[in-house]
Amino acid sequence: MLPVRARNVLSVLDRVPLRWRVAYFVGVAVLVVLAAGNSLTGGGSREDHGRTCPGATDLTGRTVAGVDLSQQQLPCLNLERSTLDGTVQEANLSRANLHRAHLRALWLDHVDLSGADLTDASGEQANLTGVKLERADLRRAVLKNSRLENVGLQQARLGETNLRAVAFTRSDLAGADVRNADLTGASLFDSNLRGARLDGAKLTRTIWSNVICPDGTKSAGTERESCDKHLTPAR
Repeated sequence: MLPVRARNVLSVLDRVPLRWRVAYFVGVAVLVVLAAGNSLTGGGSREDHGRTCPGATDLTGRTVAGVDLSQQQLPCLNLERSTLDGTVQEANLSRANLHRAHLRALWLDHVDLSGADLTDASGEQANLTGVKLERADLRRAVLKNSRLENVGLQQARLGETNLRAVAFTRSDLAGADVRNADLTGASLFDSNLRGARLDGAKLTRTIWSNVICPDGTKSAGTERESCDKHLTPAR
């Protein structure tokens, strides 16, 4: 025989219209499914993790001295949410995972980061010289006040990246996706933007000097050079 409390609950449920009871149990089932899915993903979205390679060296969440990476062959290195400190020289970090990594004031000298994942990375006041970032993913990264010299960003993804006051010198952004990026106060000297997509990018006070514009023409202007009216890639 059921306990008195259980019989009382069933008596109450019997007085509830059937459609309300069905809706209640469907709602409970949906909440259970959502909770199970959330626990399987660690409570976050899939986008909250960067790309990784099977069997890659894992330095997730650590503080890593640049000297420890210099002149090393470490493709696919996992540095997600790590803090890089100092200077990294002549290292192969191609396809590395630097999602949400802290790179503030970091010096990168002739480092291969082609195909790397730097989404949501924080790299204010960083200095990059001779760095390869071809096909790298830098969406939503913060690189404001950084200096990029002889940097290869061909076909890189820079959507919504914070590039405020960044100085590009002799850098190649051919075919890069720079849509909705913030280039306020940035300067581009002797650089190539042929085929780059700049839809929705903020270009207030941007300085252009001897730049190949997205449509393949040269930056021009009597008082101040600009790629104005030449920001759409040629078909």
